[in-house]
Amino acid sequence: MSRPLSLLDAQHLLRRAAARGTREEAEELSAMGLEEAVDRLLRDPAPAPPYATRFARNQRAQQHREISLLWIEHWLTTPTPAAERLVLFWHGHFTSAFQATMGAQGVDFWNQFAMFRRLGYGTFGDFLKAVVRDPVMLLYLNNAESRKEHPNQNWARELLELYTLGPGHYSEADILEAARAFTGWTVRLKGGLNPREADANAPWEFTFRPAWHDPGPKTFLGQRVEGGEEVLEVLIAHPQTYRFLSRKLLRFYLSPEPPEAMVEEGARVLRSEGTRGFLRWLFTHEAFYHPSFRNSLIKGPLEYLVGLLYAAGIRELPADSSLGKGVYQALAAMSQIPFDPPTVAGWEGGPTWLAETPYLARLNLITAVANQGKSLDLFVFMEGGKALADLVKPEAQLL
Repeated sequence: MSRPLSLLDAQHLLRRAAARGTREEAEELSAMGLEEAVDRLLRDPAPAPPYATRFARNQRAQQHREISLLWIEHWLTTPTPAAERLVLFWHGHFTSAFQATMGAQGVDFWNQFAMFRRLGYGTFGDFLKAVVRDPVMLLYLNNAESRKEHPNQNWARELLELYTLGPGHYSEADILEAARAFTGWTVRLKGGLNPREADANAPWEFTFRPAWHDPGPKTFLGQRVEGGEEVLEVLIAHPQTYRFLSRKLLRFYLSPEPPEAMVEEGARVLRSEGTRGFLRWLFTHEAFYHPSFRNSLIKGPLEYLVGLLYAAGIRELPADSSLGKGVYQALAAMSQIPFDPPTVAGWEGGPTWLAETPYLARLNLITAVANQGKSLDLFVFMEGGKALADLVKPEAQLL
């Protein structure tokens, strides 16, 4: 039998897990009880709609606006919004930047997000094995051009520093050996098409080129390996991988400074039960609802935007509409454009979201939403929110 879930706890759960909701949705979750409500939020993700563009391969800016607005629209309409906030987490973890990934098209980034959505709740090992074969990742971190004569270290370095172990748990020699192991992991256009002849809807796909690969023995984290698959297995078996991920997930869902005991416990759950199991553990943990952890996170611009639009009853963002164009421009002003983090480490987040220019852009959104003439349901968006004027309060910026 599910433990009780108060209405205020349901409000908090919706805001943290999904970044959107209404009073009616919070009441429905409250009536279910804690465990049933959490299971409902964490059910299998609904797929996003297919994406195709009329723009050419060199019209990447137009494609970027299309996929950005299409993803936000999906977040606003999907029956599984918690999956989309998790996609945002993985987007900031396994970072790829549209503007810096020359050759990749909108469809490639759309396919990457589909992979985040499909595998993001599962075991980290399976997810990592898919990420390393993702064409956007291989292009963004230059592994697509890595050959035995000149192994490119970008992917190997970020794999260790940002995606698995974190700083201080590997050496420069480990980076070089991993880079050698991943030589030959590259991409081609699906169907063997020539990029000069293919349209923008032809995606890249993973391919392995044996002639580019360094087959010699390598020593990685003290173990003998030959290829990239063996490097991944070493990292998937390493306890530090799960500590690193647990801390990062807790910073995203619980607090900027999570308790060390929860980091360790979360790492064990993550390793044995996957990401869905980790989130179920967290969302049913009494600490998640403790007053010290409420309103302890600052909404990122995407979370703020999705939550506000949803509260205003807005569900459509056509790319060529004034609202769609305004939303895209607002995200740029707030310094969080989908598919385009500023660095390989993603977005800094936290208090930086409330610097003067990004904060003014948030306030300008209030006017834009008010001009839509729709009523506001701010119950989930912010604690104590009832009217448009409440959006200027500090609580409106917090998760």
